[in-house]
Amino acid sequence: MASRPHPSGPTRSQSRSSCELHAHATLALCSDRLDVAAATPGDQGSQLRSILTGSTHVRGGHAVSDTWVAIDFETANGYRGSPCAVGLAAVEDGRITDRMYTLIRPPAAYGHFASYNTRVHGIRATDVDGAPSWLEALQQIMKFTAGRIIVAHNAAFDLGVLRDACTAEGSAWPTLRYTCSLVAARRTWRLLSYGLPEIAKHVGAPLADHHHAGADAEAAAHIMLAAMQYHQAMTLTHLLEKLSIVNGTITSETWSGSRCRTTKRSALLPGANPDADPDGALYGKTVCITGKLSSMTRDEAHNLIAHVGGKPVSNVGTKTNVLVHATLDPRYFTMGSEKSNKLKAAERLLDAGQEIEVIGEADFFERLNS
Repeated sequence: MASRPHPSGPTRSQSRSSCELHAHATLALCSDRLDVAAATPGDQGSQLRSILTGSTHVRGGHAVSDTWVAIDFETANGYRGSPCAVGLAAVEDGRITDRMYTLIRPPAAYGHFASYNTRVHGIRATDVDGAPSWLEALQQIMKFTAGRIIVAHNAAFDLGVLRDACTAEGSAWPTLRYTCSLVAARRTWRLLSYGLPEIAKHVGAPLADHHHAGADAEAAAHIMLAAMQYHQAMTLTHLLEKLSIVNGTITSETWSGSRCRTTKRSALLPGANPDADPDGALYGKTVCITGKLSSMTRDEAHNLIAHVGGKPVSNVGTKTNVLVHATLDPRYFTMGSEKSNKLKAAERLLDAGQEIEVIGEADFFERLNS
């Protein structure tokens, strides 16, 4: 559990520990309702059909209603506490039933818009003129979530945005519970990439406008619903129990990350920063980069990897955990474009059973701040 940093400026906080256990699955989603044509037989199948078609189900002789909220933030610059947009999608009994989206004026101390971030999400400083301030947006978020558990894809980043924006404004952290669809996906499917577009494509979830906070929140909701169907979980809580995932929590002074109970903490690698956060997304990971990064030079990226506890390497090998594909949108490396030798090597290693993941530049940017 981590304590609240002093509000004088940004600090690198703890993040979730991810899981590396995977299983094969293929699933199709249709609009906001899950396709349950291939129904499970018997009473269990009847209960599964009930939740996925939007009706309350029975567990232990009592009616149980499942409700939670998916969230996604976009940021104005490299500081995590610079939210410029938020999207939320409320889920009740297997369906998205409500949505919220708003632009946000970031905290004044971190209100500049970096060109890289604008290229990712398309939001400019002039777009947020007249938008709610962070504290006004936070009130809307808390009213919409209404005490329900929050889901985010790479929750370490999105809930870090919330905490750091509050810290930048000198405001208390809100009290809430959250979990991570990225952690759940890693426990459910064996994929080369666990970026939001890749998993959305795998489960058939709509994602026409990646890096629009509203679209990304809905995609995260669909991914969690897909994992629930795959594991025949009646509720989100039931899914987390099956996957041994612990909820993250935030209080006014402390926080803890969403993680797997069974995940072992990675060991510090030679040459990495010994003071790095051991729960960071790249801590203990061997990271290789292919292509030309648009947000920083290769040397700068290598220094940042080492700073957060990872080990940068020049070539993909049997110890490589993460391959960064230098593109703003990780969908580009699955759309028929010519694959680099490093990407081909990563695919071969995955097929051979190695735990390796390919991420795009935007996801790399987030994980440096997770």
